[in-house]
Amino acid sequence: MPSSLDHTVRGKFRYLLDASYRYFPFAELPVELVLRILTYATACSQGTYRSLLLTNKSIADLIRSEEMLSGVSVTLVSEEQFNAFESYLQGRPEVIPQIRALWTICPGSIRKIQRVCASIINTCTSIRSLACHPNILLESICREPSFKHTQCVELTLIEFRVTWSTLMNSSRNGSTFFHQIQRLHFIGALDHSLWVTWAVIPKLNNLTRVSIAMGSHKDITRPLFAEMLKSPKLKQVVITTRLHGEEQQNLSDTVQEFDHRFSVIHRRRRWKECNLWHEGLQDPERFWSQAKAEKDLPPPPRPDSKAEKEHPTVNA
Repeated sequence: MPSSLDHTVRGKFRYLLDASYRYFPFAELPVELVLRILTYATACSQGTYRSLLLTNKSIADLIRSEEMLSGVSVTLVSEEQFNAFESYLQGRPEVIPQIRALWTICPGSIRKIQRVCASIINTCTSIRSLACHPNILLESICREPSFKHTQCVELTLIEFRVTWSTLMNSSRNGSTFFHQIQRLHFIGALDHSLWVTWAVIPKLNNLTRVSIAMGSHKDITRPLFAEMLKSPKLKQVVITTRLHGEEQQNLSDTVQEFDHRFSVIHRRRRWKECNLWHEGLQDPERFWSQAKAEKDLPPPPRPDSKAEKEHPTVNA
């Protein structure tokens, strides 16, 4: 007598027993089309890449031979994932040059992952896009004996409270690294005026675009950006906010007084930073184009409260 699980599986795949069912002839497609499909699929997520490796030997061999890992954004969000990925790199050193995008921001204390995270970053010297905590950056790239991360041009930092003097002056690596960065993104708030004395973003030689996720904070101070605005290639500074209506408009008016390159766009609560980072790898201009298009649009109104929805006001 078949088990309930067996019965469920049979029911789920009953359509395979239908005489009219025809499988998709993926293996019979032209090689160029197969490669294009696999390249697109592996770039969707590291989970898709891992699943395709387990599909069958021919697909796994094809993905490895074409080095499709270079299109995968590696996202590490737990201590277990950090340890597993470090072991993977040690066991498969040939994949190290293929790691181009690395997210190392995870919840909790950075002390638990500091060693392994710094080790991974220092191992993956072909990174082009990196997301990490400033302290991790200081312990890895900035304090390495020699500078090897010459291809990294995009950086996401989980803190805005960055002691720039330490990062830039702790070694020659720090200054070299930041001066090659083209796109810089902060996940942090600017709500404390005392930060002005030590969190001023410096002038960076190749910086073209900057974005700052402010959440629901309303205060922003001009001196924080005085040096950054002197960057010779700077084109755009985007503030993302969860404010609505008049509050967002006030913030927008404030930053417009700083410089015409500033703009404020509304950040929906479901807009996750990791997803934004991943989307930016697939389409580097998407976020910046959206910010430019929304620069002069009126801010979204504040949503009605739950009470107002349940008990709408009746006009006389």
